[in-house]
Amino acid sequence: MGEFIEVFLMVLLAAVKYLFAVLALLAHSSRVWYLDMLIVASGGTIGVLVFTYLGAIISTYLSKYHFFKFKFGKLKKLLHIKNTYGLIGLALLSPILISIPVGCIISASFEHDKLKIMRYHLLAVVFWSVLLFGLKGLFHFDISKKI
Repeated sequence: MGEFIEVFLMVLLAAVKYLFAVLALLAHSSRVWYLDMLIVASGGTIGVLVFTYLGAIISTYLSKYHFFKFKFGKLKKLLHIKNTYGLIGLALLSPILISIPVGCIISASFEHDKLKIMRYHLLAVVFWSVLLFGLKGLFHFDISKKI
């Protein structure tokens, strides 16, 4: 029962703060690498699904108050990433640099096709999961010691 709770909490953490879940599993997990990869990928998938639909609702609410016209440096950087690299760049950087909820909310504010948003964000979550845990499992590269 203790491991079930740990896996459940890691899935929830991956849905909200993907990088924290990845670092925690890379550093302290005793499971096989591909199980940890599935844990964070499923958590990220749940986060993308929930926050894409929730992000559409939140972005329409925040657009009434001109939230995206604030002069914050990080928001300007995110807008620069979105304008330069498009939705693909925002989705690719979302799990690692920002969080899945913030990336999905910003994506939903600029793109109205929810399937397109989910497709790019899910591919980004799978890409980062395979990359980070694949390095650990296939090449025995311990990322936790490098970070």
